[in-house]
Amino acid sequence: MPLSAYTIAAAVKKLDLSEELAEIIRTDNTALLQRVGAAGCVATQLTHKWPEDRLNPNTATGGALTDVATSLSVGTGEGRRFRPGTLIKDNTANKKEVMNVTDVSTDTLTIVRGWGSTSAEAHDANWPIMIISHNKDEGWKPSEEDWSQERTGVYNFLTTMGYGIAITRKRQAVEHAAIPSEFAHQAAYRLKEFMRQLDSTVLNSVRSAYESGAAAGAAGYASMGGLIEFTSQSGGNINSTSEGITPSVVNAMAKQIWDDGGMVAGGRLALIVDGVQKRKISAFDQSYRRLDFESRAAGYVVERFLSDLGFEIEIIVDPWQPSDTVILGDLNRLRVGPLQTDTVSLEDLAKTGRMIEAMISGSYTAEVRNALEAWAFHNNLQS
Repeated sequence: MPLSAYTIAAAVKKLDLSEELAEIIRTDNTALLQRVGAAGCVATQLTHKWPEDRLNPNTATGGALTDVATSLSVGTGEGRRFRPGTLIKDNTANKKEVMNVTDVSTDTLTIVRGWGSTSAEAHDANWPIMIISHNKDEGWKPSEEDWSQERTGVYNFLTTMGYGIAITRKRQAVEHAAIPSEFAHQAAYRLKEFMRQLDSTVLNSVRSAYESGAAAGAAGYASMGGLIEFTSQSGGNINSTSEGITPSVVNAMAKQIWDDGGMVAGGRLALIVDGVQKRKISAFDQSYRRLDFESRAAGYVVERFLSDLGFEIEIIVDPWQPSDTVILGDLNRLRVGPLQTDTVSLEDLAKTGRMIEAMISGSYTAEVRNALEAWAFHNNLQS
């Protein structure tokens, strides 16, 4: 039954509005929550945790290398990606040399230059290492290698949101133009505001733990971490170059995810942008397009972008996305959901005189899975 059909004459007590929220998200808004929904996960604790699996990366970053050096420094913590026998090459255009790793000491590799039919070349600082393969000799001992990846436990907190409704009995009783019930009308609009706040929270909120020493049963103010915080954390695919958004920028972000194995399982790739960047994306390849002279509409819009790796990317315009920031990732790895039994609900409050009082409230959290591998973040983009 639609919310507008309820009147204050029916005892509300507690009315679950989660299905109403889903309807509003699906039909009334072109925002992130429209694509994700608000029931993808259910929290059972104040700190919501989930396990994550990941593949071993097949890329790394190399330090500057002359054409005769036999010692190569890689990025901090990247040494464990290599073993004696690993073949590597510079993934920069026009680089052909293949190198063989013969020893690994923390983040320093001993290498044989110009492996096979290739010749040694100089390599600039921060060159992209492609791990071709991990070759083994006949004396290889599997027991001396551990390639297993620990299932990491990632967490987020809950955000509790709410709106109060207070109208007089007289205001409810009189007839109003176009609406059958003032109470139902106010409740419907507060629900829209709840959805709007949840959408902004999923993008922009930051994790803040529950207050220590808060009264029993009242955990104090807390907030979930949003997509921006998770995808911009150290170790992720972060870009901060001051530049305009172009097909090359989007393709580079897609390749970052691809290099980290973030596209192995496919998924629903999406680029989350604001109106400023959406207008720039809609002008991609504009000079190559032609309008049908019979058309009654003029203009250009890009709803999907095909990366040069062959992955189709949906463009999502969200009003709460910062204008200098875009986020690329798999929507299947973003989940939003409530604390069990605390979905968004409409509840009566204790009667005070002739006032009719109620509240709309609920507690929600978000899961951003594989934030370091399956997402790419770019800020500082030009308007």
